[in-house]
Amino acid sequence: MPVNPGAYPVPRTVDPAQENQSCGNDDSAAWSWLGAGSEQSQAVALTATVSSPAQAQARMWTHLRDHSQSGEPEVATGSSDLVASGAVATWWVPGGVLQDGHAYGWSAVADDGADTSGPTSACHFKVDLTAPVLSFPDTVADPSTQFPPSGNGQVTTLRVGQSGNVPFTVADPDPSGLNSSGVACLRWSFDPQFAVGDGWKCGSAMPTGAISVTPGHWGTNVLYVQAEDNAGNVSPVGQYSFFVPSNPNGAAPVFGDVNGDRMPDVVTAGPSGDLRVYTTAAAGGQQSTVGAAMAQSPNGDSWAGYRTTHRGSLRNGPDVDDLIVHKDGDSWLWVYRNPGNTGVKGVFDVRSGLAKPACVVTAENPDCTGYQASWSGTLQIAAIGDPTSTDLGPANTQKRRTGLVTTETNPSGDAALWYYPAISDNLFGNPVRLAATGWKDRDLISPGDWAGQGRPGLWARDRATGELTAATFAVTVISSTDEDGITISYRVATGIATTKTVATGITAAAWPRLGSDGDLTGNGAPALWGITPQGTFQTWTGSRTGTTADPGFALTGPNA
Repeated sequence: MPVNPGAYPVPRTVDPAQENQSCGNDDSAAWSWLGAGSEQSQAVALTATVSSPAQAQARMWTHLRDHSQSGEPEVATGSSDLVASGAVATWWVPGGVLQDGHAYGWSAVADDGADTSGPTSACHFKVDLTAPVLSFPDTVADPSTQFPPSGNGQVTTLRVGQSGNVPFTVADPDPSGLNSSGVACLRWSFDPQFAVGDGWKCGSAMPTGAISVTPGHWGTNVLYVQAEDNAGNVSPVGQYSFFVPSNPNGAAPVFGDVNGDRMPDVVTAGPSGDLRVYTTAAAGGQQSTVGAAMAQSPNGDSWAGYRTTHRGSLRNGPDVDDLIVHKDGDSWLWVYRNPGNTGVKGVFDVRSGLAKPACVVTAENPDCTGYQASWSGTLQIAAIGDPTSTDLGPANTQKRRTGLVTTETNPSGDAALWYYPAISDNLFGNPVRLAATGWKDRDLISPGDWAGQGRPGLWARDRATGELTAATFAVTVISSTDEDGITISYRVATGIATTKTVATGITAAAWPRLGSDGDLTGNGAPALWGITPQGTFQTWTGSRTGTTADPGFALTGPNA
């Protein structure tokens, strides 16, 4: 008699995850499933180990019965090829035999040409060839707890960082009217590229009727959902677009804006070496425009080799950010006027060199040790805006002049932290050293007012450990009179007032490019953005903790 009869692929259920040949078990509720593609030729094999006490070879003969038809007729029968005695014999079910929703039983006998064995116990399986179907409603019942689909006229009262529900329905169709395996699992993501085998919620862990989501940015968000039935069939990926209004109580997103849309923008090198301006709250995800072609970089080469920063202008009055640019080892620092010759905001085609001022020992800057006369030792740059204020009302346009924070190498091989105040259009005043050492392997990030104190601060990422620290500045106003008797006042950062650790593990290996251009998500607090080695743009949603006197900050993410 044959032994170890079985079908291949092995019939299975997804939840609970198990494989089951159901041999000798007549309880149809316990039979497992074969999925889509099983009806094709050479898709399903029936196998058994056959032996002969007298012959060197034997074969398997089998018959397949359809339990879902009246009288349970035999729908296919056949013999395997001869195999060595004690080997596994295989017979392939012909194409078109297995039908959606039907249940089948089969048994096998061994034949060595002289004698035929008795049959094995009957083995069983069911067939589900139809994938689950997902759908989303045209309207929602409660916009205060649910996110309506984009463009349907409903507006949710939920905001960025607040959890709400996306309603859905899912079913496993039964075209035959006989059997379907049933929906077993669900997965969802804001990134359509699901990781293989990752994220499935099955059985009691699977949501029913609604998925709870927390959007990472304002504007149009897209949720991607996929279902799987017990036979392993997966639905097409369903897409649900929904709009999240910006937080009306959040800070107006003006600082960080380069294209005039009144939202902060990310400026970084694009995949082709050009300079891109990314608006994160656009429909369908990040939308980018070309801010400058490769030929418009200072050396006419790829923008990937340059450090850029923007937060305010180096001129009096513009309502969008200028762009400050430096290449490692270059003795020049550049500013790109915004708008440039085209008159289009966010297009950078006019640049000017920025002179490096002399370092002078003053009450605000008691030490110039290690200061370099050119920008060639500059490692990092971060425009922070007016160090004393984030007020950008019409009466305060002069406050848009931005100060610049840099890290610069010193004779010890480490790097110092310096602040350069803007004292006139495209002109820096004498710098102030904020820290003498400890800044060589840190990326400077300009988040704006992370502490809720009404003035900007600074973030720094340790490239090796991924620790992200947040700092506030001690600031003052300096007045000086030139040789013509003209007195000017300008704002100066004179030191680090507060430091807090706000995140860990955000390493340069995982996110080579990292930045913050203020409130990218619309919740009133700065966000962090990063770009992976694969080119994926991700954000972390920020939230303030603590008090203005003892500030704290938390980042949630990354959100793709």
